[in-house]
Amino acid sequence: MIHGRLSEGKAIVPVIFRLPQQPDFSVDFVIDTGFNDYLTLPIQAVSAMNLPLYSSIPARLADGSETLLSVHLGTIVWDNVEKIVPILASGYKPLLGTAIMEGYHLEIDFEDNGLVSLEKIPPSIS
Repeated sequence: MIHGRLSEGKAIVPVIFRLPQQPDFSVDFVIDTGFNDYLTLPIQAVSAMNLPLYSSIPARLADGSETLLSVHLGTIVWDNVEKIVPILASGYKPLLGTAIMEGYHLEIDFEDNGLVSLEKIPPSIS
């Protein structure tokens, strides 16, 4: 299970990054249910972490404009499992999208410092 908190009306969860030759570290991400990919990080963070470039994709931003975004690969620890995920270099705040939450139940207590939890959905028995 993954735990976070509600801060200033935003659901925030920590994501642990695993970089070569460095200790693991955590970055707080804002859950964005309108973002259907995995993660975004500001360009400066992607550069500082030296994440390898995977590809570039065209993207339509919330304001309707179009741009080309670089996609990098990063190793994270998600619910105690190491994963390599695509990370879009974009924006000013780290965002966590719905693709990474697939197979999880999201629960948010909408109150100051409320609990945010992501729990793996058990496989259904047919």
